[in-house]
Amino acid sequence: MSMRRVTVEDVARRAGVSTATVSRTVNGTARVAEDTLLRVREAIDQLGFRPNPAAQNLRQRRMRNIALVTPTMLNPFFPELVAGVHPELRARGYSLLVIDTEEPEREAVRAADSRVVDGVLLVASTGEARRSLQTPRDVPMVAIDRAPSMLEIDVVQCDNEAGAREVMQHLIGCGHTRIAHIRGPVGLDVATQRARGYQDALAFHGVPFDGRLVITGSFDEDSGFAAASALLTGPHPPTAIFAANDLMAIGAIAAAHQHGVRVPDDVAVAGFDGIHVGRYTQPALTTIVQPVADLARRAAELLVDAIDRRDTQPVRRPVPTVTQLPGRLAVRGSTVLPAPTWHGERPVRGRPAPHSDPTPAGAR
Repeated sequence: MSMRRVTVEDVARRAGVSTATVSRTVNGTARVAEDTLLRVREAIDQLGFRPNPAAQNLRQRRMRNIALVTPTMLNPFFPELVAGVHPELRARGYSLLVIDTEEPEREAVRAADSRVVDGVLLVASTGEARRSLQTPRDVPMVAIDRAPSMLEIDVVQCDNEAGAREVMQHLIGCGHTRIAHIRGPVGLDVATQRARGYQDALAFHGVPFDGRLVITGSFDEDSGFAAASALLTGPHPPTAIFAANDLMAIGAIAAAHQHGVRVPDDVAVAGFDGIHVGRYTQPALTTIVQPVADLARRAAELLVDAIDRRDTQPVRRPVPTVTQLPGRLAVRGSTVLPAPTWHGERPVRGRPAPHSDPTPAGAR
């Protein structure tokens, strides 16, 4: 014989309050006197009452879904970002819907208009037409990594300029002055910020800027390979290359190998992002490691807080904010030779250089 489900009415009778007071206590939608709150909670515990999540979501106009819209899943940085966002949202009671599209900003608006999601996390792209979109008022959005060009929303990203300056400081500290830059796509804010950090570091150290050492790539391996090939086969090749992301840096290392240029003996190569595969290139890639977990946590906090405010306050569009978090320089074998240790007359190579980032043995 099945037991009857305990209802709000049962709890109200046991606590001696109205059903509205029980609902306010369970949903936290209004202030309840402390003694009344204690009576309701005691009745809930005694009766074993369990709220109906679907009914709660309906009353609160929530689907408990968040969309994460990205321009591609081929760049390993984006799956790593998804892996960082998912547990943050799950801990807050939300499911994650991942959308891979060539038009992420337009798709983000479509997702918001569908009413299937309570909020949208967006990674912007460069391939969309620069026409302003109407930012949805009642479905919050937060951009991660890249600021959208057509939507005015909060952005959480790495401090790209500071990271680029730190990479350049490292390369200049290694004795390089002829440093090339494979920059990211024109029109993308993170590419512009990293290029600015590159130029700022040159100026700070009194190294003349040479526009012939800057080539625009498209944030993939092929463009990094092509750019590095052009640089390394030119009349005055660089002694170091700073690529604006790890995929282009990996392509640059491949180009060096193909042209018989030793890394880092003949040319040092550094990237930006800190994707996991960078530990396993030959040699392992020096890079700025983006704080993916912190970016995911902060973006999830901003989004869920905006959803909560929507349920309790009049809808209004606040002034967008930009939150920048510091990255971490990981020095590996692509810029620094391993420090030899001596046993008699024979050097034993393979240990990380001082202050370097630990790298799996198979990646050295």
